[in-house]
Amino acid sequence: VSQQFMTYIGDDTTSLAASALREQAIRNMELTAEKNALVISQKLASAEGMIRAMAEECEQIFSDESTVQPREAYYDYYFENSGGPQPEDNHYEDGYGLNVSWSYSSWYHPSADEVNYNDTADANAEKLGRASNLDFIFQGIHQQMPEFRWLYLAFTNDLFINYPGSILDRSIHPYSASSQPWYIDILAGSPDITYVEPYFDEFEGVLLISIGRVVRYDNGSIIGVISGDISVADINEKILDVQVLESGYASLIEKSGGGIIAHPDLSPEDYADFWVENEILMPLTEVEINNDTTEALSDAHLLQIRSVQSGGVGNLTYTRNGESHLLVYASVERGNYIVVIVVPEDEVLSAIPPLEERIDVANQQALAFILAITVGGIIVAGAVAIVISNQITRPLQYLMDLATRNVEAMIKEESLDAIDLRVDTTYISQDDEIGELARAFQGMLDSIKEDES
Repeated sequence: VSQQFMTYIGDDTTSLAASALREQAIRNMELTAEKNALVISQKLASAEGMIRAMAEECEQIFSDESTVQPREAYYDYYFENSGGPQPEDNHYEDGYGLNVSWSYSSWYHPSADEVNYNDTADANAEKLGRASNLDFIFQGIHQQMPEFRWLYLAFTNDLFINYPGSILDRSIHPYSASSQPWYIDILAGSPDITYVEPYFDEFEGVLLISIGRVVRYDNGSIIGVISGDISVADINEKILDVQVLESGYASLIEKSGGGIIAHPDLSPEDYADFWVENEILMPLTEVEINNDTTEALSDAHLLQIRSVQSGGVGNLTYTRNGESHLLVYASVERGNYIVVIVVPEDEVLSAIPPLEERIDVANQQALAFILAITVGGIIVAGAVAIVISNQITRPLQYLMDLATRNVEAMIKEESLDAIDLRVDTTYISQDDEIGELARAFQGMLDSIKEDES
């Protein structure tokens, strides 16, 4: 019974320990996800602050009270081609793969080319003259937050100001900024700061996040959209540096479609190949697959992850390559992004086998102790019984033997020995029932002795 009881207690303890370990692991993962979400949110908050400052400066420059003086404005085509004006600091920048200027922005308009660009410049002289003063805040933002790869202003008439000054990709000429999804999204998000879905920069090999805001004249009419593209390289490093147990890892996805922004299993080439073919980010379900390419993380799982509320966390379990995985997710407060952390469940419960072994050893020790106590109890009880028995039965047996000898002597009409007519004084002196019986018996022997006399 004791062994069965100890086994039951051990099994119950193991079960409770496994459950507690799993719950604690999930909570720790959630805390890690929340911490990383907070770091990313703080990074994006800084970027938002830069965009707000840039937008406010732009509106001030284009206000009726503005007294800014025009600076030189450079047509983008001549950053790469001769025959036209270029900034003195125009140079090849390895990180961009083209010529750039950190002192001046460039301008582009779909109607302009190397032949008639002066006509376009004259037609937009007021805009170009005022916008040229944005170069100062562009420079300041770049120095404070170099993660901004591009800063730009797109007017409603498709005049496009870009910093650092450089040529716009001529493969997309003529380029109408106001018809682009990013412009439309930011316009629709007015007056708030708007995040545009990340896109892949094929040259730099990283994803860029667009953050923008609508800017307006004093009368409320729209100047255009001012925006910045921030590299996620720094965010990517923070995500990929997360270590959870032995093989756990973190990733970052965008909420709208579940596309991956950062994942340890994806190389820049993977991003580029998928982007070129599909023009969207690779969904998390495309990476979390089995070795035979069958589905591991389902669309339903991804929908659950994407449904997390702002500032919320959640978790789920899925099976990949026959192994159960725990997945937790936490919403990033800004930008509609989600931090995801995955760890094999076996690693979470790896402490259970040693615990079971320790419980088994403890059970055996407890059982041995119980057996020792039981055997010891039996021995002690037996000894006590013998002592008590001797204290009661030995005097009675003595008196019975003495009575028997006296009866036999009387029957045989033999004289009694003096010793047989005297009860042992040890019993006579006892102050209990045995003593009373011994004294009564001695009285009887005394009567017999008197009769013989």
